[in-house]
Amino acid sequence: MSKFIGVLVEVLIFSSIIGVIATQVADGGNLTGASLVLYGLVTLFIVIGFIVTLMKTLGIKTSGR
Repeated sequence: MSKFIGVLVEVLIFSSIIGVIATQVADGGNLTGASLVLYGLVTLFIVIGFIVTLMKTLGIKTSGR
């Protein structure tokens, strides 16, 4: 049960981080094209890291071996 609560907390933290980044990108009033690209790359790396961590936490194998 504690593993489930840990995963739930991770999902909440992840959602809050992605929400803040998405709000900044959607607003985009003072952002240049380069900074929007950097925001997109940071978001991509955060999402990939979160998915890999979540899969390891849940015990899902990422390789075919």
